[in-house]
Amino acid sequence: MQKNKYIILAAALALNASIANAQGVLGTFKSAKKQAILEKNAPSLRNHLKARKVALEAWNAIPASELQPVTLTANVVAKNRAGYRELRVREFHYIGDCGYGDGGQDAGVETQTTAAAVFASDLADSYINQAALAGIDIDSLTIEIHGQPDKVPTNRVKYNRNFLYTIYIDSPASDAELERLAQLAEENSSVVSLIKQAVTVPVNIVYKHSSPERKVEGATLAGLREYIHGKRQAKLAAQEAAKNRPQTERKGPVTGPWATVFPNGVRQLTISNKYHIVHDNPAYLGGTNLGLTSRENALGVLGTCLTHISEGQAALLDLDIDSLRVQVEGEWDPRAGRKGFENVPIAPQNLRVTLYVTTPEPYSVIRKWIDQTENVCPMYNVFKDTQTFEHKIVRVKKK
Repeated sequence: MQKNKYIILAAALALNASIANAQGVLGTFKSAKKQAILEKNAPSLRNHLKARKVALEAWNAIPASELQPVTLTANVVAKNRAGYRELRVREFHYIGDCGYGDGGQDAGVETQTTAAAVFASDLADSYINQAALAGIDIDSLTIEIHGQPDKVPTNRVKYNRNFLYTIYIDSPASDAELERLAQLAEENSSVVSLIKQAVTVPVNIVYKHSSPERKVEGATLAGLREYIHGKRQAKLAAQEAAKNRPQTERKGPVTGPWATVFPNGVRQLTISNKYHIVHDNPAYLGGTNLGLTSRENALGVLGTCLTHISEGQAALLDLDIDSLRVQVEGEWDPRAGRKGFENVPIAPQNLRVTLYVTTPEPYSVIRKWIDQTENVCPMYNVFKDTQTFEHKIVRVKKK
């Protein structure tokens, strides 16, 4: 891969166009010229970089003695008859779901694609940090990301890995400066640092026994138990269809999810070309706390994936499950890299999962169910295995 050869690609222009459409245009003005005059002094990403530089320098000047480790927490609940997954992190939340063929309703984001977008968001945030500290101007920044096939066949679980991300950037900086920023961004991305490692995440089960006799109010089957039994039919049908489906090799370019940095530093994640999630930083890191952080969302996608896959495995095993909640926790140490803490990792540590389940099934069956879920859960295996990241840089012009 030629990292130092930067070209403007038609694909980059198409991506920019799709991003512009996703953001939306009000069309208030008859004349684009008049609109341009009034928007001339609007805040820009360059303005934000200057403000972020001040915030980051103040943050970096804080002595380690004034900081302490924090616990990051993400909670995921399987929502009754709908079966979709609601992720909550602090005051922020979003919905995850799967397609109709997998027993879902396509009512929210799919986890593997969302996870890749989260990685792109943290890389974009780290890139902006490095540009701010170096005093390098950037007018627009979008990072698109996708997995690649294994270079050597493996027996690993099928999931997005071997990540390739493309940095679409408009900046007066030199090619060498942009490449150096990319290297520093990856080195200082706490999420990428976490994903590159092989992390063992223990799963603790909090088990609550329910009656095998299902009491239904009225004529409505409104529980998670009914959703899982309905999902079983979709899973079995999908398995049967897969037997007769020819195996095709992926060819040509692959478009992945992307994260776009807005002029105020907020990142918008675009997933499956139709869903958006907002990431932001707290004020002391140059943000305005308009969304969850990419670090928190990394734990969240582990929780949503475990919830989704456990629903699917429960369906295949024909289990009765009445409620399901997953909590993911991890410690992040803001003192990492400071004097006396030079060897403290920048990535969250001590990740653990607690699964709360209410079911009439015996505990031995539930333990087997969760073991099977761990074996096939894509995100659980993303964390468990080491991952690679490669990048390329494409210059684009901000419209």
